[in-house]
Amino acid sequence: MIFLAKKKILVIGTGGTIASVKTEEGLRPAYKTGELISFFPQVAQIADIESKMLFNIDSTNMQPHHWSEIAGEIAKQYGKYDGFVIIHGTDTMQYTAAALSFMLQNLKKPVVLTGSVKAIGRGSDAKKNFTDSVIVASSGINEVCIAFHGKIIKGTKARKITNEATRITNENLDVYSSINFHLIGEMIGTLKDNSKRKIVFEKKYLNSHTQNSKKLEVLSGIEDNNIFLVKIHPGFNPSVFDKLTGFRCIIIEAFGPGNIPFIENSLIEKIEMLTKKGIPVFVTTQNTFGEVDMNLYEVGQKAMNAGAIPCFDMTGETALVKLMWLYGNFGHDPKTIRKLMLKNFVGEIRT
Repeated sequence: MIFLAKKKILVIGTGGTIASVKTEEGLRPAYKTGELISFFPQVAQIADIESKMLFNIDSTNMQPHHWSEIAGEIAKQYGKYDGFVIIHGTDTMQYTAAALSFMLQNLKKPVVLTGSVKAIGRGSDAKKNFTDSVIVASSGINEVCIAFHGKIIKGTKARKITNEATRITNENLDVYSSINFHLIGEMIGTLKDNSKRKIVFEKKYLNSHTQNSKKLEVLSGIEDNNIFLVKIHPGFNPSVFDKLTGFRCIIIEAFGPGNIPFIENSLIEKIEMLTKKGIPVFVTTQNTFGEVDMNLYEVGQKAMNAGAIPCFDMTGETALVKLMWLYGNFGHDPKTIRKLMLKNFVGEIRT
């Protein structure tokens, strides 16, 4: 890949495995962002790199207010840089990617999240992921995405499907997958020669990719303690919902394409009860790959008639983050929340 002019990239550090060292208590983020970058001198051939460390934590400890801090830093530095790389732990990266996708409206520059499943050292994937993220941040992509193991995934469509303890039996099963959506693109070429490392964009992405002429709008409000996500199971006790009336809304991870029991341990009456109290009930699916279509089965239609609201092809992570963001920026009116939840803001719902 030939770079006619180096782009100016800001690397924002938040911690994660890529910044970790071994301790007696296990891996712990320790490297400052500037120290981390020094392990990858080859990226100087690609872009002019500057760094800023916001925090240095395991992403398991990441909280919604951290998303707002990252968005605020990008907004603060937006005019100074051509793109942004966010160093992040893998466990909750998809939540942060979704949150930034909503918070950074009308984005016209790449915001790329990356990390590693192995700490820096022999056999680590850190070099590949970091180098690729800088290349992606220097590209014409104008949205939030994850660059990991050669794949570029839309921020609202990513899911971590394996972890560091997984004994992978399927060689095609990677750490992250793009759920219900095509990849933005894939990286090809060798890391030994950065000039030959490049992005091959997915044709569907190129056909749908448009440049937004509106000014960046940062909506970084977040409300994280009034939304409850529940995964139902055979034998699930409906009385659980009687204890959830203090929440602003409920998300049910249902079976199949949005199926909810109505005979034994029926949830229909509870959905009606919550809806009448002005507590919206949204439905996602437990299936890793799958969409919600509550019209397909009787068990879906009865729940929908009781007030349940399908989340269509949104992942559970994105649906949860979107609700936090909606409540944090648009108020608490249930009708407004329901309307906006079904609105496509940044490609989280396939239209």
